[in-house]
Amino acid sequence: MTLVNSLCTEISIYDGVGESTGVVVERSAIRGKKGLCKSMRDLAIKSRVLGDGYYYIPIDLWPKSKEPVVVRKHDWTVISSIPRTPRSGKARKRAGS
Repeated sequence: MTLVNSLCTEISIYDGVGESTGVVVERSAIRGKKGLCKSMRDLAIKSRVLGDGYYYIPIDLWPKSKEPVVVRKHDWTVISSIPRTPRSGKARKRAGS
């Protein structure tokens, strides 16, 4: 599938849940916009980074059901909030030798 002349569906993302709005546009009409996604993975990443809003994804990639789809299942854990584990004793012995 090429994305050059593909049709895209508009997806509304709110709180990690996506729902099709029913609007269909040509990719060329939205080219260059931040909300244009090439895959479901791309949609998940962009919605996590950019937040809630409207995104566009090729029609073939969005599920056919009318039910909302959970796009982001897990919240990010900030690296500074993870406790550091002490280094093993072997590394300290080598440095001191």
